[in-house]
Amino acid sequence: MTLQSYLAQQFDYVQWADALCLDAAASVKLEPYHREFGFSFGTVHKTLLHMMGAQHIWVGRWKGDSTRRFPTPEDLPTLDGIRQRWADIHAEVRDFVDQQTAESLQSRVSYLRNNVPHAGVLWHLINHCFDHANYHRGQLNSLVKLAGGKPAATMFVDYWRQQEGQA
Repeated sequence: MTLQSYLAQQFDYVQWADALCLDAAASVKLEPYHREFGFSFGTVHKTLLHMMGAQHIWVGRWKGDSTRRFPTPEDLPTLDGIRQRWADIHAEVRDFVDQQTAESLQSRVSYLRNNVPHAGVLWHLINHCFDHANYHRGQLNSLVKLAGGKPAATMFVDYWRQQEGQA
């Protein structure tokens, strides 16, 4: 397996798991969906905004744009708004990942984070973005459960079981 095909496969998983997270969030009634629970980003909605926003920010950094910011609840006040915007971000990430070559994935990318210069190997940064999504999926599932919804099985093994028809 090449690095390019590995990252494309990982993004397939990320996109699949993100869709399940959105469905899990949809299982929560409106009041508890916005209820502050005191961990992660406080609410189901704010945690989804962070998860989606991080992918938006990272793909911008990979392209040389460090000016992107996280969306606020005022920017996207509804789950449907997040779902629609995330589809656009997924398309942008997919397009970017699919355009990479073995050489470009080894290049160093410079970016700003909180106005502080940082740099890293492109494929490491892409992999970090995907790993970041995993980290917050666990938090989101806890928030969904506390809010009375149905958490989603989003582990990589769940993805593969489904791909192989074992789900």
